[in-house]
Amino acid sequence: MLFRVLATIFAILSLSFALTQEEEKQLLRDVAELKATLKVFMEQVDKRFEQVDKRFEQVEKRIDDLVNFLWILSGIFVSITGVTIGFALWDRRTMVRPFEEKMKKIEEGLGKDREKVQVLLEALRNTAERDKEVANLLKKMNLM
Repeated sequence: MLFRVLATIFAILSLSFALTQEEEKQLLRDVAELKATLKVFMEQVDKRFEQVDKRFEQVEKRIDDLVNFLWILSGIFVSITGVTIGFALWDRRTMVRPFEEKMKKIEEGLGKDREKVQVLLEALRNTAERDKEVANLLKKMNLM
């Protein structure tokens, strides 16, 4: 673009007044220097853009690594939570089951003895009708 501007200026200048051969050569050298300078500048700009692109790629890779790390952390958290809940449920079942079995045995044992206790209470009540001491004792125990 700069070259086109310079060429246009050169064309206008050549039309408006005539240049000597030395001036013309100097002008061509100046234009060549400008082109070379412009070319070096464009190469430097391209290099800088490549550096910026590389830096963006590095930053993007770091962000991807962080996102992956966060996924791993959340997976670990979910796993630990699931294992803890599973352990709690398993522990409850293993703790409650023996207790329930013991209670069933006690109830079965009391079921057999309950009949005996009922017969004994009935005998004591019959005895209390004849013996006032037994009657007072049963009243104190709220069995009469």
